Amino acid sequence: MKQKKNIRLIVVEKTAAHAELIYRRLRKARYYLPRPRCVTNKRDLKDALSQQEWDLIISVCQVGDLSATQVCKTVSSSQKDVPIIILSDEPQCTKNEDCEGIGDFFKNMVELLNAGASQVIPKTNDDYLYIVVSRILLNLDKRRQSLKLEQLYTECQEQNQMLLESSREAIAYVVHDGLYLYANPSYLKMFAYENFEELEISTIMDLVSSEDYDRFYAFWRALKDSKENASQKINLEGVKSNQELFQMTMEVRNATYDGEDCIRVIVRDQSQSDKWKILDPITGLFNSQHFTKLINQALVKVREQQVRSILFYIELDDFNTIKDRIGVAGFDPVIKKISKVIKLIAKDKDAEIARFSESVFTLLIEDKDGEKYAGAIDFGKTICKAVEEHVIELENTQFFLTCSIGIAQVLASVPKAEDVLNDASEACQKAIKAGGNRVEIYKPVIQNQKDGQKISEIAQLIETAAEENRLSLRYQPIVSLHGETKEIYEVFLRLVDSEGKVIPSYEVFEAAEASNLSRLLDKWIIQTAIKTLETQEQNGSETHFFIKLSKQAVKDEEILFFIRECLKSTEIPAERLIFEIKANVALDQVTITQKFIKFLHILKCKTALEQFQTGKNYENLLKHLPVDYVKIDAAYSKNLSENEANQQAMQEIITLAHELNMQTVSVAIEDANSLAILWTFEADFAQGYIIQEPLEVLEFDFEA
Repeated sequence: MKQKKNIRLIVVEKTAAHAELIYRRLRKARYYLPRPRCVTNKRDLKDALSQQEWDLIISVCQVGDLSATQVCKTVSSSQKDVPIIILSDEPQCTKNEDCEGIGDFFKNMVELLNAGASQVIPKTNDDYLYIVVSRILLNLDKRRQSLKLEQLYTECQEQNQMLLESSREAIAYVVHDGLYLYANPSYLKMFAYENFEELEISTIMDLVSSEDYDRFYAFWRALKDSKENASQKINLEGVKSNQELFQMTMEVRNATYDGEDCIRVIVRDQSQSDKWKILDPITGLFNSQHFTKLINQALVKVREQQVRSILFYIELDDFNTIKDRIGVAGFDPVIKKISKVIKLIAKDKDAEIARFSESVFTLLIEDKDGEKYAGAIDFGKTICKAVEEHVIELENTQFFLTCSIGIAQVLASVPKAEDVLNDASEACQKAIKAGGNRVEIYKPVIQNQKDGQKISEIAQLIETAAEENRLSLRYQPIVSLHGETKEIYEVFLRLVDSEGKVIPSYEVFEAAEASNLSRLLDKWIIQTAIKTLETQEQNGSETHFFIKLSKQAVKDEEILFFIRECLKSTEIPAERLIFEIKANVALDQVTITQKFIKFLHILKCKTALEQFQTGKNYENLLKHLPVDYVKIDAAYSKNLSENEANQQAMQEIITLAHELNMQTVSVAIEDANSLAILWTFEADFAQGYIIQEPLEVLEFDFEA
């Protein structure tokens, strides 16, 4: 049932009885009319308009001395948004003659619309009345809502402006060319300007010292060209209008002010008294609590934006001996001097620097393009050299200090800030044990640890393995049992730690799955395998590769596009690639797997279902997935020559696959008797150590 709608209604009619007829027509259309008002003259109309808000006026063309045109003018002069419907007499028509007065009717309609009427309609047509009322009220609601939104927007703008004016933060809005649109009082005070007119004739570039100008100019240009809307920070030396220099942090992001695209700038004076909560009181550097927060922020950034950072853990060598020598009174000045040396060296690196503990300093440097990590050791050596060459003068005593530095990357696979610090500290202790005054980079080494620790260590290895050349492929031949000489291998991933120790494959993929790094490995394997096939092609070999895909890959369309792009860059026929999907993964997501396989076939690649078992679910799965190969679960190969149950299962799978025009691969074959049985079962291919263990190079003789 249609819900009733309230209308605050004025009717201009000769009498209340005539108005009641209009009320009834609207009530019939399920409109509710709380206290409608009948008006018979201009004075009553003005009085009604002054008393309350109205939703609609319905007027006949003439009531005594009050015309419909006067009604429109009265409403207009009241400046009230009240739509008006005029009920007009219809022109009279006969069957064979023209309508009388139709010209006058339309002339009158135009005059009324020009006077402000919303609509002029025939007096007696109910359907027309209902349609017009509905539309007029709908438009009225939209106008009122729009007006409310405009009012809210204006109020918000006013409140925002008030907050800007009263904020203790120094905030400005600057166009991309550096000119100011607005600066709040705190901003003017920070840079020692009396009023905005003084600041307006300068640019934001004028507020940065000459030493930092080039670095800031590059930062500003990069922000101007960037389409990102995230806040970005830079540490600079600021210049006040009185030429006083101070250390500041500038935070910027793209914004709008007064309808104009611009950049919002927030400047924080690093020397402000309220900084004591995050600064070390002796050196003025960040304290350990704040620095830990900065590492956590870096972890968020590497996970969300794939931007790594580098942590330098700097510990003064043999500091306790020096401390005993100089005493408590000389301790603070020495630390302060060393902090200035480190700060000077790191000035051009946009480093966040902290005094982390009594004799430990830490630096955090963002490594957006990966180039800074390549030069991390050299930068660490520069710090060591600067500390070593600095002469400490205390009263009548001169002496030298050295430091050791541990370096660790902030990686997405590292669980928390404490782990990054522990890694860097471990590398630093290694440098100290080696004699000090040197630099060490943390390299994960897998030991007998708890499962969670081990997974984290392996994940770190995975994340940096490709760039550190610790990944490689091994190749195990898959041979035909019926005389074919096609060269087919399955590729296996091999990962070693920093000491060359091989990490078992199942541990690698377990850690990758847990740390969301499976796709990284998938891409590396695919790209490396295709490059290897390209080399084989150039050497005249038509080699085929079976390549396992992770559970994450099957859900990710990006892998499919990656495969397509890799194939575009080479002339290798796509059918040389056979991508394997685990049967249990396919069972969990049949529809997704169907689409994934279909796309691979569009690319002309081959597909295989691995770890396939017997059972109704697996049988139905195979009928729904048009793969080219079925790799039978290794469990059925165990004691195949003696285990009748395994023989029966093997035969069932081979028969089912052949009925569906698919070829089979029996894996983990370890004895000649099993090969003989597979031959009688008409299995297509076999794989296992009895044939050949995985090779470092593709040198298996398929014709032997």
